Amino acid sequence: MGQIYQLSERAGRGSCTLAVNHLDEHIAKLDALGIDTAQRTHDEKVDTVMIVDPDNNHLAFAEAHDASVSK
Repeated sequence: MGQIYQLSERAGRGSCTLAVNHLDEHIAKLDALGIDTAQRTHDEKVDTVMIVDPDNNHLAFAEAHDASVSK
């Protein structure tokens, strides 16, 4: 069995942003899993949804509409 990575002093302090296509499809999958997707933003350059895990780490999914923000 593999070793489980644990670093309790970092719990709740992590964040990650994933660049995706078709953000609405990802949101639908998260909703189907019962994950809160209420934290959303929308503007002409990028749409995002932020989810928070039980340890208070943040994971954002972002879909760029402007190529200048995806470089």
